[in-house]
Amino acid sequence: MTVETWRVPVRVDFAGGTLDLWPIYAMMGGCLTVNAAVDLWIEIEITRAGPGHRLESRDLGLDLTFDRWPTEPPPGLSWVWRVLDASGVPPAAVSLQSPVPQGSGLGVSSCLGVGLLGAALGEEAGQGLASKIGILRDLESRELQTPTGWQDYYPAALGGALVLHWEQPSPRWERLEPHPELLAELVVFYTGKPHHSGMTNWEAYKRFIEGDTQTRQALADIREIARDMALALPSDPAAVAELLEREGQARMSLSAAVETDAMRAVRARGLREGWYAGMKPCGAGGGGCCLLVVREGRREVAEAALREMGLPPLDLRITSQGLHRL
Repeated sequence: MTVETWRVPVRVDFAGGTLDLWPIYAMMGGCLTVNAAVDLWIEIEITRAGPGHRLESRDLGLDLTFDRWPTEPPPGLSWVWRVLDASGVPPAAVSLQSPVPQGSGLGVSSCLGVGLLGAALGEEAGQGLASKIGILRDLESRELQTPTGWQDYYPAALGGALVLHWEQPSPRWERLEPHPELLAELVVFYTGKPHHSGMTNWEAYKRFIEGDTQTRQALADIREIARDMALALPSDPAAVAELLEREGQARMSLSAAVETDAMRAVRARGLREGWYAGMKPCGAGGGGCCLLVVREGRREVAEAALREMGLPPLDLRITSQGLHRL
């Protein structure tokens, strides 16, 4: 019996979330999003052949066994089953371990989907795997019973920092090299409260389609911020911080629930102590993780303050690696 071990990264999003939902980007005449793979790794162990089937999530404490491959999604691991079933080659056993909090806003379910599909097919990160993302988008819509975006899949399928252009039936992408000073000043912390991006995006989606003026203006602002972010990420850390703050404010126009008490406390303390430069929620907000840029030379002070507030920063960096086999 041979066990393969695969690792897939999660992602942070810098700007342009929600714009990757069809037909929002089509109705707006084209949009872009900016995101990046980070080195928090979901580990996937696969046994390709053996008696029966087993699906295990070590972090969720779930361990399901079946004599035959199920014909319906099993409770608790329906997304895992759905992706493996769509691969056409469901393995005998899959065991998962994620270091990322549930509802983190770091694209865990989408990145896991890329990892499961690629591992089942024996395909590492690259253009071939990225070309299959449309399958995952449609599977996720079926899973959540809402429209879903595309952006979260690409960092896992390609690695690195990306600009995704939504102007054709399928997106095109280009790679970015974030400014070294930005990497030294970038902090991600968990607010202690999970969120549900699918439902948050669904509310914004409905209001946009219905023609709500405030929602359409907020998304138009986010589109311009994302365009500026694509230019700033490689060249201007101060501009990145300002753009993160602007996007966070624009998202609050979509829903006041986007910003939590923890986020307000971080902003207030950081401004008071002089280490805060800009911040936005990861994903759709309302909990999960936040992306924070601190002022030059103040990272240690900022991280100590976050720990004191019960919001310990996550140990992560942007990684050029997508899904890969160990």
